[in-house]
Amino acid sequence: MTPPANITGDAVLEIQIVDGGRNSTPPAPPAGFRLLDIDLNEGTGGNYIWLYYRTGKADGSEGQPVSRIYTVDEHDNETPQGGVKLPVNLNENAYEGGVPKLLWLYMVKGNWPVARCVVVDNRTKGKRVYGPPEAASKYQIEWVRELLPDQWGPPYSDLPSDVQDLNEGESFPPFLISDYIYIGYCKD
Repeated sequence: MTPPANITGDAVLEIQIVDGGRNSTPPAPPAGFRLLDIDLNEGTGGNYIWLYYRTGKADGSEGQPVSRIYTVDEHDNETPQGGVKLPVNLNENAYEGGVPKLLWLYMVKGNWPVARCVVVDNRTKGKRVYGPPEAASKYQIEWVRELLPDQWGPPYSDLPSDVQDLNEGESFPPFLISDYIYIGYCKD
């Protein structure tokens, strides 16, 4: 898609995922990046997984913006739909029925639409975090959805029925041992 001729403001240019191991203190952000201060693997008993993002001009003058993010759940036999796979399992050291869970975040770049922010919602803890924080409530949120929807929809009516729970397999009944965590991005 072609961006509007007068696109202004900032957009997300890069996303990095960092496996923090068992340390609950996030590592220092890579140069030029900011921390989205919420554990993406919270409540699973697995490793702390942190998301870092870098913003810049939405017009592409500082690098091509992120246009879409999505997940691939290997347990559900989902396959990638292009973009770049971020090389950290979002469910590191979390298991479903004794089987390691493998959930990967992909980042697709494009000229339009542009991701104005990344947002993570830990519904169990009632915590929603925006990166950058000043984007809160300014843009529509595009929630990351399952590529192959299954019968376990979210227990929240304000979310799409096929939204991807980052802790799927551990946060649906009857288990309820981990947090419901959803990721999305803001767009115009």
